[in-house]
Amino acid sequence: MTLNDAYLLSQIVAVVLVAPSILYLALQVRQNTQQLRATARFQWVEASGQFNALTAGSVQVASMFRKGWDNPDQLDDDERMQFLIHLGHFLQVYSTMYELHQEKLLPETQWYNCRKDMISVMNSPGGLWVWEAFGRKGLHPEFVTFMEGLRKAEDGSFDLTADGMKREAVT
Repeated sequence: MTLNDAYLLSQIVAVVLVAPSILYLALQVRQNTQQLRATARFQWVEASGQFNALTAGSVQVASMFRKGWDNPDQLDDDERMQFLIHLGHFLQVYSTMYELHQEKLLPETQWYNCRKDMISVMNSPGGLWVWEAFGRKGLHPEFVTFMEGLRKAEDGSFDLTADGMKREAVT
């Protein structure tokens, strides 16, 4: 066997070994993408669960949130700060979920729920107050544009105002 033959044989072996390696890497990338999507879904569940637990876990916090949601002018200075931080943090979560959705890491089923929540925020007096005080200035311009579009969304969401809760309880 000449040196040229050995070289050609080594090239054939390299090609034969590279194909399974590429296939293995493709499978690993696919598995990693699935894991990232699962993590994104869990992040939304975790964030919304913490928010709901904080609000529902205390009558005082629930009262502050309800009053702030209906009309932030009903709140004293400390409650306004509490409401701003509470809902402002959730706007940051929405911004992250928006990015994950744009990157195709958040499935439509969960994006649907996020979007409905965002519509509710943008259509509540307290949500708009927090939006003007923090969201519009403190969040990424692309997300701000998206949220501004939700103010005109035809497909509304749930109603957490005092009248809305009474209507829901009656029906």
